[in-house]
This record gives sequence, structure tokens and C-alpha cells, in this order.
Amino acid sequence: MLMAKKWVKFKRDFDNFKTQCIPWEMKIKDIESHFGSSVASYFIFLRWMYGVNLVLFGLIFGLVIIPEVLMGMPYGSIPRKTVPRAEEEKAMDFSVLWDFEGYIKYSALFYGYYNNQRTIGWLRYRLPMAYFMVGVSVFGYSLMIIIRSMAGNTQGSTNDGESDNFTFSFKMFTSWDYLIGNSETADNKYASITISFKESIVDEQESNKEENVHLTRFLRVLANFLIICCLCGSGYLIYFVVKRSQEFSKMQNVSWYERNEVEIVMSLLGMFCPPLFETIAALENYHPRIGLKWQLGRIFALFLGNLYTFLLALMDDVHLKLSNEETIKNITHWTLFHYYNSSGWNESVPRPPLRPADVPRGSCWETAVGIEFMRLTVSDMLVTCITILLGDFLRACFVRFMNYCWCWDLEAGFVGHHFMGVVQKGVPIILSDIVRCILCISLDA
Repeated sequence: MLMAKKWVKFKRDFDNFKTQCIPWEMKIKDIESHFGSSVASYFIFLRWMYGVNLVLFGLIFGLVIIPEVLMGMPYGSIPRKTVPRAEEEKAMDFSVLWDFEGYIKYSALFYGYYNNQRTIGWLRYRLPMAYFMVGVSVFGYSLMIIIRSMAGNTQGSTNDGESDNFTFSFKMFTSWDYLIGNSETADNKYASITISFKESIVDEQESNKEENVHLTRFLRVLANFLIICCLCGSGYLIYFVVKRSQEFSKMQNVSWYERNEVEIVMSLLGMFCPPLFETIAALENYHPRIGLKWQLGRIFALFLGNLYTFLLALMDDVHLKLSNEETIKNITHWTLFHYYNSSGWNESVPRPPLRPADVPRGSCWETAVGIEFMRLTVSDMLVTCITILLGDFLRACFVRFMNYCWCWDLEAGFVGHHFMGVVQKGVPIILSDIVRCILCISLDA
């Protein structure tokens, strides 16, 4: 009997240990108890995306980048891996590196660094084959993990459902867990029961509300029309600023705003469009859970459309670079011919090879597209951090310290902790990160 009790205790402790090993599990439970399951589901999705991206990063970094760095030709050995002579003076300036130029542009971070050799190193590693297989594996793994998650959600949702009779009585008399022995857990459980009551009250109010069906339909059609106009307007604005940026790239003295106009406009659209969608969605008068699903879907459509518009606008620049490749090749061949066949050199002494930094070359269009996506990603991250810091952290500090001497309860009223604002600001970053990765892989393929 003593051994049986020890074994039961060991299994319970081991289950607790496994739960603690799940990243952010207890934090997500804490959030769920205070803000409801709909908010917690977003953080569960965020954790799932973090795990998926970690696996994809391991494939690309371990099978493509590391072999090239260890076994490929070193920096400075060929022109595509060397900073041109005209750019060497400012190649390490912070303003140049911030725009992913200089030494970062000619590094393994971008496609132009990789050579066209079939095998590299003493292992005869087939890097082009590895690049192709990694791309296939990324798509295959993404598809497999999404289908598996969908199947798991379908199996988990095939329950008989709860009875709708005596909802509040059941919640009142059966919600508490009498095995709780921790004060923090008790506080979380108390908050969870409170949120559950609030959600049930909203459900009951929605079910008993008498509405004008024709007015509700008209408002929902109007809201969707306004949101479609916003999506089309954001797409046109992105196309316009990308075209302007291509004109700015041909100018010599360009200001900081003109150089970063595309990233600034896309970041501002990602910051202001979701709150605008939320304001317009108030016309639809959906249930909060349904409204949250529509909001996330519209944010996803916004960033998907913006990224595809951004990619289509870059195509003209790509075609221009491709059309200039033949001219650059002819200039390179003529430079080499003139260097090795010029007069005034003692023919008995072998001529040294031309330094890669002095070889004329054109810009790699794959690297140019990769730089644009990297700048967009960094800009999104900075704007999100600044907005959360200024809009939520400082507001939370104000509410915490000024609530004691204010005229009303700040946490319950205006200026309070708008937690869903943080969630909706974080959703576009994750979704745009997914779409951006898919677009980059498709472009390379």
C-alpha cells in the first residue's frame, strides 16, 4: 500500500512536471481565468506558431545557412560575396547597416551570397539540392501540422454539449474546485468563474434581444462595404508608395522618410486599420465571440492583401533588374578583357587576378526583394513594440497609480486595461509573418 501511494504521488508529480515544461502554460491559464477562453486561445495559437517557426528555422538554418558558412567559399573570394570598392568606406556605418546594406547585404542572410556550385566542401555537400528539399520540407511540414491540428480540433469538438437548463444554478453550485490548496490558484479560479458568469449573461441577453432584422442586415452589409473599401484603399496606397520608392531609388540625395516610406506606410496601416475595423464592426452587433472571429479574419485579409500588393508592385523592379543583367555581364567581360590584355605590363611576370571588389556587377534581384521583406519585418516589430509600450504599458501604469485618487474606477471604465487591444495588435504580426515566409519561399522556388 505504501508503494502504491508513492507511485500515485510520483505520477501526479510527473504530470505536474510535464505541465510546467510546456512553455507559458501556467501564464496562459492565468490569462484564461481573468480574460476568458477567447483571449487564451490567441496565446495558444501564438505558442503553436512559435513552435512551428522554430522547426522551420532549424531546417533552413541547419541545412542551408550553416553548410554555406562552414564549407562554402569565404567572404571576399568572388564578387557576389564582396562589398564593391565604392561602398567599402560606408559599409560599416550604422545607417547603412540599418537599411540592410553594406556588409549585411553581402552576407549569408540573403540569397545573393550563395554560389551556383553543385557541391561544396570536403563533404561534397549538394547545397542546391538541399535548398530545394528544404523548401519542399517547409511546405510539407506546414501542411502536415495544420491538417493534424485541424483533425485534433475536430475530434475534440465532437461532444454532446452541455444542457442549457439551469445554466446559472450549475455555475453557482458546481464551478468551485474544493481541492484547491493554493491561494494564487484560488484567485485565478475566482476570476475564471466571474468571467464565465459575464459570458453567460451576455449569451442570455443576446438570445432574448428583439432586433429589427432588416436594419441589422443593412448595417452588416454597410459595415462589410466600408471594410472592403478600406482593404482596397490600403492596397492602392501600398502600390502607390512602392512605385514612388522606385523613383526615389534613382535619386542621389534622398531623405530618411523617402528611403523608408514603404515600411512606414505599411506599419501605419497595420496599426490603424485593425482599430478602424473594430469601430466599423460595432455596426454589425455580433456576439463577442463571433465578432472576434470576423475581426481576426479581416485583419488576416488586410495583411494578406497588403503583402501580395507589395509583391506585385516589386515585380516591375525585378523585371528591370533582369533586363539589365545582360548589359552588366557584357561590362564585366569587357573589364576583365581590358585588364588582362592592356599594354604596359611586363609579359614575363604573370598578371595578378583582378580583385573581386573592383569587378563591376549588377544588383541581385533576389537579395533586393529579401531586403525589402526584412525591412518590413523590422519596421512591423518596432511599431508594435512602441505602440504597446506607449498605448498599453504607460496606460496600465497610470491606471495602477492614479486609480486610488480618481473620481471613478479607471479599471472598469475609460482608460482601463484594454487587453484585447494588445491581442489585436499582436495578431497582424504573427499572421503577416506566416504570409511573408510563404511568399519568400514561393519567390525563391
